[in-house]
Amino acid sequence: MIIELSDIIKTYPGNEVPALKDVSFKVGAGQIVTLLGPSGCGKTTLLRLIAGLERPDSGVINIRGEEVAGKNSWIPPEKRGVGMVFQDYALFPHLSVEDNLAFGLKGRDQAKIIETLELVGLAGYATKNPAELSGGQQQRVALARALVRDPVVVLLDEPFSNLDMSLREQMRRDVTRIIRESEATAIFVTHDQKEALSISDKIILMNHGVVEQKGSPREVYELPETTFVASFVGQSNLLEGTIGSDVESVITDIGIFPYYHTHGKQPGEKVTLSVRPESFELDPKGSIQGVIEEIVYKGNTIDAVINVNDTSHNILIHIHPEIKLKVGDQVSVKVLPDFVAVIEK
Repeated sequence: MIIELSDIIKTYPGNEVPALKDVSFKVGAGQIVTLLGPSGCGKTTLLRLIAGLERPDSGVINIRGEEVAGKNSWIPPEKRGVGMVFQDYALFPHLSVEDNLAFGLKGRDQAKIIETLELVGLAGYATKNPAELSGGQQQRVALARALVRDPVVVLLDEPFSNLDMSLREQMRRDVTRIIRESEATAIFVTHDQKEALSISDKIILMNHGVVEQKGSPREVYELPETTFVASFVGQSNLLEGTIGSDVESVITDIGIFPYYHTHGKQPGEKVTLSVRPESFELDPKGSIQGVIEEIVYKGNTIDAVINVNDTSHNILIHIHPEIKLKVGDQVSVKVLPDFVAVIEK
């Protein structure tokens, strides 16, 4: 493993509640791992601990098999082989692009600088100053400066937050491609769920200083382990139910839901069910009937809130925008087995 954190605890002076509590995870070579969570959950603190900008109160951090932080060990940031891309890029405004890359580089390796600028698509910008570049180009320079030293790992703290939406989408794809092509290991920090799902090999989802779930984007989205994960990553309907006698279904107040990931659940066991909006589909013969209470048009989809007949439950479903519906319409929906998960914690 390139990065390994074990039982990390960090409390800031003046705070009774730890910023991080017993955090452990591993990052493999060439992986893109995202630390995802709301503001104040501890993800940036984790990044600073890995970089060496903060020291943990307890626990161990290993980088490429070497203990860089522990009870009796400490290696400073400049000796960890870590590259940083900050939220504000932190470029030197008075230096050219190539001088920004050369800063801190032992021995000015001009060939390496040119090669890295070509990698990020800025081969013709070596003599320009940051003020002459767009936000997206400045971000590429910041990434190139991190990559030019062949770091063990690149740490990126909310790298797309200062960009407008359309540029953010493009830069997300470009930066991910550049990291893949350079075969670098990278750790992103973000609070954007879509961003995490689209760029990551692994997601570490955090809340209040603890790890809620670790896994691939598909695992985190399709099989959330906690109600926080189900609600924070995308949208979800949370329902109380009971495991059916066949152990492949969950019986709820609004209907029976197919469920194929039993994890040792027993018939009659009470559980909480996460049902993604895309698990419902309009169908005249559907087993769930209700009245549309709210419609939100989102361009590529419609969010519809349906009050289920004879219950107090509302469910959120996604509808194709070509379908014409209005508030007050009576509809029937069927349940698809995909994106239905029993909450494990």
